[in-house]
Amino acid sequence: MSQNVLLTGGNGFIAVHIIVYLLQHGHTITTTVRSESKTTYLRNKFSSAVNEGQLKFAIVGDITVPGAFDEVIKSNRFDAVLHTSSPFVFDVKDITNELLLPAINGTTEILKSVKAHGPSVKRVVVTSSFASIVDLAQGNRPGYAYSEKDWNPITFESAQKDTVAGYYGSKKLAEKAAWEFMETESPNFELVTLCPPMVYGPVLQEVPAMNKLNTSSTAFYSIFTGETKELKFPGVWLWVDVRDIALAHVRAIEKPGVGGQRFLISQGTFNVGQVADFIWKHYPERAEAKGISKSTPEVGYPAEGNYYPDNTKSKQLLGLEYNSFENMLKDQLDQFVALEKELGVAQ
Repeated sequence: MSQNVLLTGGNGFIAVHIIVYLLQHGHTITTTVRSESKTTYLRNKFSSAVNEGQLKFAIVGDITVPGAFDEVIKSNRFDAVLHTSSPFVFDVKDITNELLLPAINGTTEILKSVKAHGPSVKRVVVTSSFASIVDLAQGNRPGYAYSEKDWNPITFESAQKDTVAGYYGSKKLAEKAAWEFMETESPNFELVTLCPPMVYGPVLQEVPAMNKLNTSSTAFYSIFTGETKELKFPGVWLWVDVRDIALAHVRAIEKPGVGGQRFLISQGTFNVGQVADFIWKHYPERAEAKGISKSTPEVGYPAEGNYYPDNTKSKQLLGLEYNSFENMLKDQLDQFVALEKELGVAQ
């Protein structure tokens, strides 16, 4: 059944893929972006949907401001809300005021607006993170299966330690705040949270230059160019294809009976050595010419083993069939080559 959907942060890495699936599934979308100039690329990319009134735009400059979403929610009769946007921070100097509070407020503000002004909304889906699940203090946890039942034990106080703790804490505390809102406010809508780990795959958002890729794509591209001389563990062992997490958002508003649920959205494990090995196998001339780093045992899986995801719930309730790491990587690297040609970058 066609729904009228509010999608926040529409020009993000995951969000543009969500737009594709929403349109394929026949839904009508209003997406928020930070400024009018941010709509240009999306208007051109989805011109037929824009012309047919299937894709509209609303400007929300700062999602953490009280009432930031009031106007767009008042002005439309939405059936569902997909909240993918998060506060934008480059150089963090104040963890509390630049990471923790903006993340919490950015999540709770939209829930408040929906409760106050969106009586037709039946379900809100919030993009959380594996950061709200994983306990970094436990290390590799050989043989342990993380699932949506797990919560990162980090507190507001312990999140102050450094920016890594601040980032992980911001994700956990924002998601917790969302569930606490549901408990204390008892709104008419249902909440679903999705917790992806590292998200990789082809980019659909605007890429004006290769150094303007999103963070996870930049990590793989810097290996592909030979810029990364020393391969490093990216922080977690789990990953998901951007197209799978995007589809999960759409299924989360379509599937009956998934309201009030939390999902870990992950295909499985990976290590950066696999990326280097794949490049040397499938792009040998490029690898040789650019002196691309080779895999070493240090960047492979630890000898004692490591944790992995239990993604049973997402398969059963959302019907996800996850893409393989090799297929995702081939699609992403092929796209890097195409983008280089398009942007006139030396191969």
